Amino acid sequence: MSLFGALYIGDSGLRASQNALNTVAHNLSNINTPGYVRQQVSQSDTTYSNSSTNRAGKTLQIGDGVKYSDCRHIRDAFLDAAYREESGRYSYYEVSYSAILEIEDIMGEFADSAFSDSVSALWSSIQELSKHPNDPTNISLFVQKSAIFAENSTAVYQSFVEYQNNLNRQVKNAVADINSIGERIVELNKQIMRIESGGVEGANDLRDERDLLLDTLAGYGNIKYEENVNTSVTVWFNGVNFVNETTMNKMEMLTDDESGFVTPYWPHNTLWITDKNGQKVQDFESAKVFDLTEKISMANGTDMGSLRALLLARGDHSADYTDLAVDVCTQRKLDALGITKEQYNAEYGKKYYNDYIANSVMMNVMGEFDNLVNNITTRINRVLAENCDPVSGYLCNKDGSPIQMFEKLSGSGYEKVMLSDKEYEALKAEGALLIPICDEKGNVISNNYWKYIEEDPSNAFSLYTCSNLKINQDLLQTPMLLGFLLEDDSADFNIGKALVEEFANEDIYLNPNATKKSSFESCYTDLMSQVSSGGNTFKLLYEYEQLAVEQAENERQTVIGVSHDEELEHMIMFQNAYNAASRYINVVNSMLDTLLSMAR
Repeated sequence: MSLFGALYIGDSGLRASQNALNTVAHNLSNINTPGYVRQQVSQSDTTYSNSSTNRAGKTLQIGDGVKYSDCRHIRDAFLDAAYREESGRYSYYEVSYSAILEIEDIMGEFADSAFSDSVSALWSSIQELSKHPNDPTNISLFVQKSAIFAENSTAVYQSFVEYQNNLNRQVKNAVADINSIGERIVELNKQIMRIESGGVEGANDLRDERDLLLDTLAGYGNIKYEENVNTSVTVWFNGVNFVNETTMNKMEMLTDDESGFVTPYWPHNTLWITDKNGQKVQDFESAKVFDLTEKISMANGTDMGSLRALLLARGDHSADYTDLAVDVCTQRKLDALGITKEQYNAEYGKKYYNDYIANSVMMNVMGEFDNLVNNITTRINRVLAENCDPVSGYLCNKDGSPIQMFEKLSGSGYEKVMLSDKEYEALKAEGALLIPICDEKGNVISNNYWKYIEEDPSNAFSLYTCSNLKINQDLLQTPMLLGFLLEDDSADFNIGKALVEEFANEDIYLNPNATKKSSFESCYTDLMSQVSSGGNTFKLLYEYEQLAVEQAENERQTVIGVSHDEELEHMIMFQNAYNAASRYINVVNSMLDTLLSMAR
């Protein structure tokens, strides 16, 4: 080899060492960059030159130097998959646990006092009333505590609704983020394919960004992915093709007209069906991103992703007591179950609860809470109505209708009806509440009655629910309208006794799956215990998944993470190699100078 050829060998050493130093510097400068994966230099021999043949007839080869052959992207696919799976579960239980904590805050602390105080205070006022029914102080206290109970009930339920709306906004933001991630992955697929198509360059930084997006996407749901031969990535979200090389299927949202809640769906999976009127309409059921009636389990992979957790926690509407009443048929239940009104029975009612209400922590608690409030308000009203006397006007309004402690925001509690004796007997047999109507002199008008307007599940304004409840303002201003004095001016101990019995009786179930009946006060305690128990379960799973994610990330960082000490070692090594190549060139250069000077 000539001396000039030796210069090229030294030059290759300088270039290879310089490129290696650049890679080390790149690693060190990105040591705190999220998602960055360390790059590793790979060097190799250049082509060899044939020199001469030895006595054995073998050709002697002389090396032409070293080259910077590759910059390897250090990742472990199995560790990535493990991290993303645990990250999805962590996100699911984080959202679920946060929802439980919010419910506990709403129910445990409202206006600086626990809501249970309202129930306890109302119960205490009823107990005092039963001892001295005609005491103005006890009557005023009873009305006042009833008003506080109604006010707090409405406020707590409204807080539930506001939190549902908050969860709904989070669902919208999550869907927007998912679509944004998908669009960016498509762009990165195109850029990576364009750069790496020649087989010369590697788009490592772009790959880092794409992998970081996959990490983020895994937090929203159960994802699968694979890298294609052309270096693009195909992604499936919850079993549906989301990103396909250079295209993506955008996730859209279906908005409910009544609640404003959104439901994510895949437009490309919607079907066209013929409705009962013979019209072609879109069927969105098959296109929904999640089947929220699925059982949540690790084995089925249904406990992954914050988006599913948000949808489950929020539910699809603001539930009330009718969602828990298995004997009450509503159009919502019929639509969800896909049956007719004639087919509906208590078994279908329980199935609806278990499939559509019980899985949602918000809807379940809202339904149970509203059921408690509905029972308290309607039973107090019924006790007043059953003890009223239209002849003397005792516990009656000026128009003769029974006084109600709790009223609906709109509409009356009673209506005037004219009934024949046969119709009257038939309604009484059905349990209808009928109060005779009297004239101004107190004489009963035959066949005329005040009929209690039964709650109609198809009409929300007819229900005594937390969202449709208020205290009787006349009673609030003048509590002595109750009086609790009979016609002979004696105290009405019967009404106090009846109120105590209603409050103390253990005859309401917390939900359709409950096996034990509760009183009003113990029902609220059972509700809080259920929330607390669910919170403890989610807390344990959340903390477990938090540790699992940390462990998976630590294991992954041992492969992809940049070690400051290791990179400094590499820097010293490549700097020494650079210096050695430089000295080699200096020696060759000195030899050339000597030869040239001899020639002169």
